[in-house]
Amino acid sequence: MLNLFNFIDWILGLPKALERKFWQELQAYEEERKVPYITSVERIGYDRGKVEGRQEGRLEEAQRSLERERSLILRQLTRKVGALPDHTLDCINALSIEHLESLGEALLDFESIEDLTNWLNSQGE
Repeated sequence: MLNLFNFIDWILGLPKALERKFWQELQAYEEERKVPYITSVERIGYDRGKVEGRQEGRLEEAQRSLERERSLILRQLTRKVGALPDHTLDCINALSIEHLESLGEALLDFESIEDLTNWLNSQGE
């Protein structure tokens, strides 16, 4: 089946001028009938694209959520214990979402940068 589709695609390869004319005629056909012309292969590709698009969207939203959470925790830590050294920032940026959530709770008990450092060191154990 795949070989057949490859063959048909190869046969239907048109010079640029004819390809433009074909697309103009197809567009006129679709407008005249008030419905787009979609082949079964295009429909499968469209459905696959929707699924992949949803998956990418969920991944991007999860990443944005993680960045918002990390940003909030960094602001809270800075307010609680003062400016954070670069090494400490690197450690926090490397935390998983689960550890970041734990840090969000633990920071409520911190009184100094040492408390944060001790907490970060305990996460590696």
